[in-house]
Amino acid sequence: MKKLAVALCAVLLSTMAAKAEFIWSWWAGSPEAPVSQNVSGCVLGFASEVKSIKGAQVSAIYSIADEVKCGCQYAIGYCQADEVRNGCQVAFVTKARKAALQFGLVCINDEGFLPWFIFFNFSKGCYGEVK
Repeated sequence: MKKLAVALCAVLLSTMAAKAEFIWSWWAGSPEAPVSQNVSGCVLGFASEVKSIKGAQVSAIYSIADEVKCGCQYAIGYCQADEVRNGCQVAFVTKARKAALQFGLVCINDEGFLPWFIFFNFSKGCYGEVK
C-alpha cells in the first residue's frame, strides 16, 4: 500500500512539474466538453472527444480523438482515432485509420497488417518522430 501511495505521488508531481493539462469530461456532448481542444496531458471521464491528444485519454464508455500524437487512448467500450502515432489504443473495440498499436477484442486498423484482427493490430508506419 505504501508503494502504491508513493507511485501515485510521483505521477501527480511529474504531471504538475510538466505543467500538463488535466480535463474531466462528463460526456462528449456537454457544453463543458473539450471537443475542439488540443490536449497535452490527461483527459478523464465517462465519454470524451478531443481534437488531438499528447498524453492519456481514459474513458469508461468511449474515447474519440482525431489524432493521438503519443500516449494512450483507453476505454472499456470503444476507442476511435484517425491516427495514433507512438502510442496505443486499448478497448473492447478499437478503430483507427492508422494506429501504431491496438489491443482489444476487435481491432480495426485500415493501414494495419490486416484491416481487422482480434486481440491486437498494428501499423508499422506510425512509429517514429512526433510532429
